[in-house]
Amino acid sequence: MCRTSEEEIKNYIKAGEISYRVKDYVEKLVKPGIKLVEVAEKVESYIRELNAQPAFPLNISVNEIAAHRTPLIDDGEVIPEDSIVKVDIGVHVNGYIADTAITLVFNDKLGKLAEAASDALEKAILAVSPGVRFSDVGAVIESTIRKYGFKVIKNLSGHSLDRYNIHAGDIIPNFKDPISHGKFRVGRAYAIEPFATDGKGAVTELRQVQIYALKKTKLGFGLTDDERKVLEVISERFKTLPFCERWLRDVIEDVASLRNVMRSLVRKGYLRQYPVLVEIRAGAVSQFEETIYISKEGVIVTSNPELSGGR
Repeated sequence: MCRTSEEEIKNYIKAGEISYRVKDYVEKLVKPGIKLVEVAEKVESYIRELNAQPAFPLNISVNEIAAHRTPLIDDGEVIPEDSIVKVDIGVHVNGYIADTAITLVFNDKLGKLAEAASDALEKAILAVSPGVRFSDVGAVIESTIRKYGFKVIKNLSGHSLDRYNIHAGDIIPNFKDPISHGKFRVGRAYAIEPFATDGKGAVTELRQVQIYALKKTKLGFGLTDDERKVLEVISERFKTLPFCERWLRDVIEDVASLRNVMRSLVRKGYLRQYPVLVEIRAGAVSQFEETIYISKEGVIVTSNPELSGGR
């Protein structure tokens, strides 16, 4: 039985259509020399101009950085020459999410690495239908990337989506995982995201944290006025979706004070952290991602109508 209403499906599709336009904008915007913070601010503003909201802070992950890198308020990093850049985009309409990513290559030697992840994603989507095991799609991803001479990143995976929930429980491995028994179901949305690398095939956490999410919604004792104010704003604006310090600078203008408040809220258990992830041997990383919705009529690639046509 399909558990999703027509209105919810429309929201998923609208979020996907907007994310598709945003990807085109990103491809034209991102060039060596541009500041990461400029890219993030412009892309997130563009999402809002299109009558949607960012589902999470724009991720801009360069070279060996795989995920969870979003610029700080005062970030000075620029897109380097001879780099490979992953841009992970989240869009939501009334809480219904499109999660999509592209890789931009500014180094000819890394073109095949990007092609491997892109090809793996297209083949994975073609393998999806109701009742297919997640692990079987993971096997398609891994075999495709191996044919290019690269490795999948095994500890990064696709995932199910739900309203205001980016990681909604189901995990779609990027390899044939013998302990993965889940299956694709009608009435569900999923993000499929192959990562390819010329490194070891795994990521580890750095100490840097730039993305957070609300972990505990009930406000207890022992909070300062600023901490309480920040938590109330987070709950109202983002609910349980990820956010970053750039989105709270209107709440506490002084950057150092804002960061102190956020560190304190982490210590008190109110905020979840998403550390920056890096390839364990500093290998270059590529990523492509699309969101699919499985209806009774078939698989809709909400974030890329061109791929839906291939279904």
